[in-house]
This record gives sequence, C-alpha cells and structure tokens, in this order.
Amino acid sequence: MKKYIIFASMGFELVGLILGCFYLGQYLDQKYHSKGLIFVGLTFACLIGWLFRVIWLLRKMQRSEEKEEQEASRKS
Repeated sequence: MKKYIIFASMGFELVGLILGCFYLGQYLDQKYHSKGLIFVGLTFACLIGWLFRVIWLLRKMQRSEEKEEQEASRKS
C-alpha cells in the first residue's frame, strides 16, 4: 500500500513544481526582463531534478524488494 501512496504523491509533487516554477519564473522574468527565459530554464531544471528523484525512488524500492525476496528465500 505504501508504494501506491508514493506514486500518487509524485503527481502532486510535479504539479507543485510546475506551479512554483510558473509563479517564480514569471516574477523573475518581469524583474529582469528576460522574455520568459528564466521561466523555461527554471522549469527544465525542476523537471530534471524531479526525474532524478523518481529514478532514485524506483531504484530504492527495487533494492528493498530484492532484499525482501532474498530474506524470504532464506527462511524457506
């Protein structure tokens, strides 16, 4: 059950990141007159960071499942 909650929360994280990037990028673009470049750069940076986090979580979950399987096979 915990795994499903983690994957469901990823969607909320992504929406929060996009909204945060939108408002912060819009503010910084207006302040520095960069014609949307800060927004685009900030959005790509956040998406890349989020993707690395997703990959890290998947690897962590895979390692824990393998460990559980090894422990179960030892008990059998």
